[in-house]
Amino acid sequence: MYVIKNTATNKYYRRLGNQAHRYVGIEDATVFRKWKQAKQKADILHAAISPIGEQVNFEVEQHKFYVLKNKHDRGYMNQISWNAPKEEAKLFAEKEMALKEANDIAIGMAKVGIDIEFGMEEV
Repeated sequence: MYVIKNTATNKYYRRLGNQAHRYVGIEDATVFRKWKQAKQKADILHAAISPIGEQVNFEVEQHKFYVLKNKHDRGYMNQISWNAPKEEAKLFAEKEMALKEANDIAIGMAKVGIDIEFGMEEV
């Protein structure tokens, strides 16, 4: 997985809409599955900012992300489901964040009588 880093601010690119974007922490960055796709977008961002005199560079970084897989099922966890396809799974930038989320969900659901367990996968 690849992300675009703004070297001036050490923040990461996040797409908001067609032309809108902002720079955020790694956990909220837009993730690209292919390096070439990320590099093309980084080049576009650089070309858009260069004419106004800003000294900003964008670099593409490879980063490990983690997803939570439902152990009782074949699906993955995202914002609205425990059975989502892997492509729609919620990505975690850090292993600890994924483990904490899995634990928090399991505890919360156990309180209402639902047994759920997640395993973690690296993508």
